[in-house]
Amino acid sequence: MVDDRQKLFDHWKNIPSYEFITVPENKYFSHPVRRNIVRLLRKGLEDESPDENFSVRHALNVSEINQELMKLNGPALSKTTLYFHLDILIELGLIFIVATLHEGPYGRNKTKYFGRFARNLFVSSDEEIFEKYKAQYEEFQKLAKILDFKLPDNYSSMPKQITKTQEHFHRVIGKWLIKNEELIEEEQLNMSLLYDFLNKVNYIHPTFISLLTDLFQVLQQNIQGL
Repeated sequence: MVDDRQKLFDHWKNIPSYEFITVPENKYFSHPVRRNIVRLLRKGLEDESPDENFSVRHALNVSEINQELMKLNGPALSKTTLYFHLDILIELGLIFIVATLHEGPYGRNKTKYFGRFARNLFVSSDEEIFEKYKAQYEEFQKLAKILDFKLPDNYSSMPKQITKTQEHFHRVIGKWLIKNEELIEEEQLNMSLLYDFLNKVNYIHPTFISLLTDLFQVLQQNIQGL
């Protein structure tokens, strides 16, 4: 039993330091419960491992996850609802079942413990972002045709260029943060918040600006006061 429980702690050192994962936006980003589950599995719970080498456990069972979600001012979820969200996160490759332990009287209860696939998960929805950009550009192209705007020659390729550039810089920023992972952990900083913030700042990167400069000039010529 002691050895089995040790698995709940050992998995954190055995999983990769980071993974870049692309997921459908409607299955992850639009669901705060799923995002919070992934985040709280990184935070973990204070608990001492059987070998006394760990003071935080990053593998949690359904009851523990529900309690932590409630601390975030969320309502208690039924086990059925919570398992539904957990199954989706497993399907997306964000979490997995670390171990199933026999607990309770005489070990009759089989309790599943869930953990992250990597200590740091950099999640994006590049395919859906491209489709969204593409739809936006096509809609504006229709308006430009009606209003007789002369669009830049590279206009139709902009959605793909911007998406690829965005994906590239997401990875660059993520890898830079990982290089400083030890310091970030030591200072107890939030890796996810840092990642999101740096990506937002990076939208004024000269590469992004150069991709949109010609289009902005068209807008300036046609939208008074821009």
